[in-house]
Amino acid sequence: MARSTRLHAQKTRDGDLGIAMSEHSIDSPVIQIEALERLHAIRPDKVDWVFEQTEKEAEYRRKNDGRVNIFIFIERLLGQIFGLVIGLSGITGSVYLGVNDHEFLAGTIATATIATLAVSFIKGRNSKG
Repeated sequence: MARSTRLHAQKTRDGDLGIAMSEHSIDSPVIQIEALERLHAIRPDKVDWVFEQTEKEAEYRRKNDGRVNIFIFIERLLGQIFGLVIGLSGITGSVYLGVNDHEFLAGTIATATIATLAVSFIKGRNSKG
């Protein structure tokens, strides 16, 4: 993470002297020009090394982002599949109980199954926002 902090004296509206601070931070492998110029003044041979390391870090980040996206996709797909299995199991069980003269129990299981899936779907949507 690149971070730059600057302090400088600045006149206020009243004409008094004040201190102004500006801070800039980014979470990407971008190198600020001022830092490169200072490094070039101290160790000119290290500037190329810094660029090489920056390229390696950017490549690693892109690869890692792709891997994370694949895992998120798999997680969502498995969640949908397990939700379908749970729903079908509950409905199948309630139909079986309804056919075997247990209507109240069948209705209770079907209602609980559908309500649980609906609540988990709604909570899942709200937590991602």
